[in-house]
Amino acid sequence: MGTKPNLNVKFDKFSPRGPNEVDPNKRTIENDQKYVYDVSDPNPLEKFASYSVLFTLSALGKADLEDTKFLNGPPHDIIIKSSGISGANDNRRNVSFNADNKRTVYGNLHADGNKDLANALDNARKTFVKDRDMYFQSVDMTAIPGPNEQRRLTSVTHINMTIVEPAGITLFERLRAAAANNNYLDHIDAPYLLTVEFVGFNANGKATTAKEGEFMKRLIPVKLTNVQLEMNQGGATYALQAIPYNEFALMNRFNFPRSSGSLVPKDKKLNSVLKQLEIILNEQNQEEKTSAGVLLPDKYEISIDKELADQDLDIKLDSIEQAGMGQQLTDANSADSPPVQVLKFNSGQAISMILENIMKLHPNHNDINFKAWKTKVGTTLRQTQKKSGTTGVYDSTANEKENPDMYFKYFMIRTQVIPEERFDFNRKKNQKTIKFVISPYKIHAYSLNIPGVSTGQNFKNFVYKTYNYMFTGENIDILDLAIDYKYSYFQTKLKDVDSSNDRSIRVEKSESEKFDEPDVDVEDQSFLHSFEPGLSKSDSPGVTGPTFRKVDQLVDYLSHPQADMVNIKMEILGDPAWLGQSQFIPAQPEDMGNGISQDKDIGFWRGNLESIWNSKLRCFNSDLAEPIIMLKFKMPTDVDTQRGVYEMASNEQSMFTGLYKVNQVDHTMSGGKYTNRLHMTRFSNQGVHLSNPITKYVVTGYKDKQSVIATQKEYNSYLESEGGAISEVINIGRKIKDLYTEAKNIFKGRLG
Repeated sequence: MGTKPNLNVKFDKFSPRGPNEVDPNKRTIENDQKYVYDVSDPNPLEKFASYSVLFTLSALGKADLEDTKFLNGPPHDIIIKSSGISGANDNRRNVSFNADNKRTVYGNLHADGNKDLANALDNARKTFVKDRDMYFQSVDMTAIPGPNEQRRLTSVTHINMTIVEPAGITLFERLRAAAANNNYLDHIDAPYLLTVEFVGFNANGKATTAKEGEFMKRLIPVKLTNVQLEMNQGGATYALQAIPYNEFALMNRFNFPRSSGSLVPKDKKLNSVLKQLEIILNEQNQEEKTSAGVLLPDKYEISIDKELADQDLDIKLDSIEQAGMGQQLTDANSADSPPVQVLKFNSGQAISMILENIMKLHPNHNDINFKAWKTKVGTTLRQTQKKSGTTGVYDSTANEKENPDMYFKYFMIRTQVIPEERFDFNRKKNQKTIKFVISPYKIHAYSLNIPGVSTGQNFKNFVYKTYNYMFTGENIDILDLAIDYKYSYFQTKLKDVDSSNDRSIRVEKSESEKFDEPDVDVEDQSFLHSFEPGLSKSDSPGVTGPTFRKVDQLVDYLSHPQADMVNIKMEILGDPAWLGQSQFIPAQPEDMGNGISQDKDIGFWRGNLESIWNSKLRCFNSDLAEPIIMLKFKMPTDVDTQRGVYEMASNEQSMFTGLYKVNQVDHTMSGGKYTNRLHMTRFSNQGVHLSNPITKYVVTGYKDKQSVIATQKEYNSYLESEGGAISEVINIGRKIKDLYTEAKNIFKGRLG
């Protein structure tokens, strides 16, 4: 839609709030009318006059980890609970850890004739069933689910809990007994479950309903990494440090091989390369039975999700050479060719980084496919811009499911550790199965930086979180905001230049990407998103072709968000939408043969396998893609000397208004207060047209029945063209009608 108002558009202002009132995937068409909604979801805690955050720390068993749907049931073997352990009998297990009885009714747990161990476990059980009083004082969490500079393509989460015990020092005994009840003698590596629930009362004194409780509850399997104890006259205070259990495999003892090796798969299949890595790691563990005295070696399982690979996914020889990981081969396509050495690794390289290098052999993740996708996106941007005069890439009725081409399909590495019930008495550890799986991840087209081409802001009507700040009159969320603007920011436009080994004085041919001059020169308000040519490599002996510099450059850009031009730290009232669920669920790769797997549970926790927004739990699935939000605020230009008020010109809004991606979320739950701090990076080249969208309107008279998103400026212009005075009367009538409906609902609520 152009900047001029279309007289065939009939506007009807209405604001459905949240997916409970409207499903954006179920827009209705009646006759020649189409309804378009703003899908931005409000904070569900806004409806409560007061609320509390309740925590429960309980134990998990092997069955809970092998089928994570079991986590959705009631917690068992409760260690600490904010509201108190009401069902004390739930924690009473009729088990005696007698040294003469090597097996219990719960499985393979036994003391193996060790009387001291049997007595310790029995004393821990007796302490556990006494249900001593303990309290959560605070819980803080930092979650970085997407690409990051700490681990690149794996999530990073830190959890800190402060627990107070007024009398006694029994937490350690309770942890040990809860783990033993689930057949884990090693309580240090045992899995536990942190349950977070939001409960409250509305203005009429009604408590949280069962339906509301479903989407305001989060389940986080955790691994305790450290516990510090402080004693004083007020009792014992514990400082617990934890990580989600799905990040346990990323600790050094699992993530780094303890030997070197070479990957020489039996064929040219990508999944065969992963299977070869799995075999080498398991052979390393078996060798430690004699070299390190390990009784029960751990086991590795490495696979790739079927969405990224299938049985016919071949590695091309030019890909092996380009990746710089294989030997130079001669006539390697022939039937008599020797096996291909794909990659060499040593103990100093993390398994997660080895998997990232292997994925460079993926035929869909090379520069050719990336350039094709980038060209398609750039063409769409320019055509949309040139044709309509607007700045946007999205059709107005589209969302991320209807526009899959706007996402570059990349990958993240998800993990799982399952402690087996067999106990290694030499290591004093339960035997473990460590799983690495390469899973799909989506990179949005807005992350691209195409000089001179606007990415637009039509997508702002399809974001699930919109925040209003200064002088908007609609701020109910933001507590504080800090902007880090890099004034001299610019990026490097890489050129692939091969340097000569003999250093002869001559000019090497540059194989850089062809630069297409944009059809329309677009400036991003007062931001200058400039670039300079630069070099991407120097000598690289043994490499015969260019490496995947363009994909690597994009991933490097995504994994260093704090180096971008505009970064914002925004503190808001706590919102369960930022406490996602799927990002904490351990991977459940179900083997489909030869290194290919399918996650059997993740679709359940996401609400939908491919959804970035979970409409059931009303939270982001940030393990699939980075969340995108809309931030809006105004600044007064001057004081009106005639009226004595600020001049708030509608066409002069703050330059920092726009679309942002959220790359880190800090959660603080302390003293009855819950707040979030969002670390955000502004998308570049969003254009100069900044205005508020209409949340709903009706379109008539269109031959193709295609709807569009109007702006507040267009709506005001439409009202003026139809008669400003009449329109104002209509608006007043609507306001009166809304106030009457609201009063009627409040009256009904009080009678109820």
